[in-house]
Amino acid sequence: MNKFERYWKLSEMEERYNVSSAGVRTLASAWLLASLGAIGWLFSSYDHVTWPLPLGFLIVVVTTLGCIGMITLWVMDQLVFYRLLTSVFLVGLKIEKDDREIPPLRSMMMKTLEGLGTHQWERLFYLAPVAVFILISVVVLIGGADRLFSVDRRYFSLNTYFVGIGLVIVQLAAAGWMIAKLPSMSIEARASYFEDQDFTDLVTGSRFDMVIARFRSKPDAGKRIEG
Repeated sequence: MNKFERYWKLSEMEERYNVSSAGVRTLASAWLLASLGAIGWLFSSYDHVTWPLPLGFLIVVVTTLGCIGMITLWVMDQLVFYRLLTSVFLVGLKIEKDDREIPPLRSMMMKTLEGLGTHQWERLFYLAPVAVFILISVVVLIGGADRLFSVDRRYFSLNTYFVGIGLVIVQLAAAGWMIAKLPSMSIEARASYFEDQDFTDLVTGSRFDMVIARFRSKPDAGKRIEG
C-alpha cells in the first residue's frame, strides 16, 4: 500500500466516526423533543386533584432526566466519537504538512472554516438544551414554591420542594462537569502529541494557507513550512 492509499484510508475511518457521531446527535434530538413534550404534556393535562405528586416536582424530575440524558449523549458523541474523529483528522493534517504531494484536503477544510471547524456549533447543540432545562427548573422553583409544590400529605409526606432543589443542584453539578471537560477536547492541545513544533504552530496558529500554497508551488520548492 503506497502513501496515497494510506492517506485515503483515513477518510474511511473519518466517515465511520462521523456516522456514529451523527447517530448520537439524532438520539439527542429525540431525547430533547421527548423531554420538552413531556413538560408540555404535564402543563396541559395535570390535575392536582387526582395526581398525588405536585406539578412542580414532576417538571423538575423531567428536566433533570432531560439534562442528564443530554450530557450522557454528549459524552458518547464528543468525548468518544469526536476525539476519535479528530485524532484521525490530525494524522491527515500531519501527513499533508510533511508531504507536499498529498492533496491538502483537510487543510482546505480548516482554512475554509477559519481554523475552528464545526466543534463550536456541536457544543451549542448540547449546551443550549442543558441550559434550557436548568432554566426551566429554576423558574419553577422560584415561581411555584407554594402553588407548584403543594402536596396532599395523605399521599406524600416528603417535602417535594427541597427534593426539587436537590435535583437542580444535580443538574448544575453535571453541567459544570460538562463545561470543565470542554477545554480537553481542543484539537490544538492534541497537535502537540506529535512533538513537531512546526505542526503545533500550524494548527494553533491556523496557518493552513501555508500547506495549501506549498501544494500549488513548483516541484523544487522547499518542503519545510517556515513560520
